Amino acid sequence: MMVKSNRDEERRKARRFEVGWDVAVKGTDRAGHSFDETGRLENLSSVGAFLYLSRVVPVGARLELRIKVPFKKNNWMKYAAEVVRVKNRRVKTEIAVKFDTAKPVFVEGT
Repeated sequence: MMVKSNRDEERRKARRFEVGWDVAVKGTDRAGHSFDETGRLENLSSVGAFLYLSRVVPVGARLELRIKVPFKKNNWMKYAAEVVRVKNRRVKTEIAVKFDTAKPVFVEGT
C-alpha cells in the first residue's frame, strides 16, 4: 500500500482516479531496445498516469499508451506521454507518466 503525503497531493494538478485497467505500452527501454508490452494502469488523471511494467524505462523516455476502457466494447484511449518517475521493484517497475495532451484519441482494438 502506498501512503500519500500532503506534499504529494499538493504537487498534483488534477484529480487521480484509481482504475486497475489494462494498458498496452510502446517505447524504448533502458538498453535502447524498442518494446511493445502490456501492463496494469493503477491510476489516471487528465494530465498523467501511474502504471506497472515488467521492464525499466528511463526518465524522459517517450511512450505510447493504449488504455483499455472497460465500459466500452473494444475501445481504447491512446496517449503520447513522457516518463517522469521510475521506481524499479523486484517483480515490476512503477512508472509515472505525463501526457502530452489532456484529450486522448479513441481507437478500436489494440
